Amino acid sequence: MKKEIMMGQRGQGMINYPTIFIANGTAILLLLVILTSIKRPLRHGLLDEKIFYVMVFLNIIQCFLEVGTFLTDGKMEYRTLSLVLIAILFSNSVLLAYFSVIYADYKLFADIKRIKRIYPLMAVPAVLTIIGCLLNIATPVFFELDQYNIYHRADFFIIPYVVTYFYMAHSVILIYSYREKIYKRLFLPVFLFIIPVVIGSLLQYLFYGYSFMWLGVSIGLVSLFINLQNESSYVDKLTGLFNRQYLGNLLSMYGERKDSGVPAGILLDIDNLKSINDRFGHVVGDEAISIAGKILHEAVGDKGVLCRYAGDEFIVFMYINSQEEIMDMIDLIKTQAALFNDSEKKPFKINFSIGYGTYESKHESIDDFLNKIDASMYEDKKRKNSGRMVIK
Repeated sequence: MKKEIMMGQRGQGMINYPTIFIANGTAILLLLVILTSIKRPLRHGLLDEKIFYVMVFLNIIQCFLEVGTFLTDGKMEYRTLSLVLIAILFSNSVLLAYFSVIYADYKLFADIKRIKRIYPLMAVPAVLTIIGCLLNIATPVFFELDQYNIYHRADFFIIPYVVTYFYMAHSVILIYSYREKIYKRLFLPVFLFIIPVVIGSLLQYLFYGYSFMWLGVSIGLVSLFINLQNESSYVDKLTGLFNRQYLGNLLSMYGERKDSGVPAGILLDIDNLKSINDRFGHVVGDEAISIAGKILHEAVGDKGVLCRYAGDEFIVFMYINSQEEIMDMIDLIKTQAALFNDSEKKPFKINFSIGYGTYESKHESIDDFLNKIDASMYEDKKRKNSGRMVIK
């Protein structure tokens, strides 16, 4: 009996309470900063925003639960409470990882029908793990409490970790698989979310008695929140491209960059968008704008910065070493548009009127540069309307 009591005391001694309070307290403060920064009711938010805030609330709950599980560890009068708290902690961990996959998928495809088609099946591992957690209240599955109410890992303790990492790995693989079809700005925030989560969970897995998991998740959520704010300021919701404000900032920050070449811009205007709106409605017109953005993204890639300049106008900002590079880019854009028009069965065609020019920052203002390529674009449009071929 004396040996068992010593083992129980040793179990409590392994817990580093100051670290637990500081880590989880810091995590809660970080998440409260996010919640106090909400600018509109959640019911009016987009699906990705709602999922994000669900993850924030779950993480706050996890911080309190984790503190509670360590405080009741070794206190026999709280045995039932300990079992319930740990079961909820494990369940919420898996739920949070599952929601992070849905978040990543929606950021990629913005398709609610896809979410409904794929993710009920993807929920099976989470549901089975949660069932195991509930069963754990009655019989050891993932963890057990000894006669001194000390937490111990059970035979299947690895399963919640495996399921959690399965969902995180799925997010990374999903993004990597579609890396050619998405915008670069999505990579960094997703990996900034994943990296602290992985580090925190590994540290907590290797060093029992310390609390790093939920601080890591909080840091990841803060990075996602910063990304959401950047999107609100600089990203066009309809196309996912940078907006006019971002372009203005980009041009205003332009300086001499000898190794990068000469700055240049290509202005593109969707032909006959008014006709598309009049014939098929503004919903189809918005679809045409969105598709035009995707066509341009396929063509431009990482060779320039692509922005939606106005309603049906786009600008490609790039650095060139010769005029041929502009012409090559224009040819590539026309080729991508032709591929869409030939392969897709849409009630409309996507074609562009195109203007271009270099930005002589020492001799012209930003407005002068934009007016110059705008005039060039309207010359192209006039030639088309007059029925002549345009070769620039």
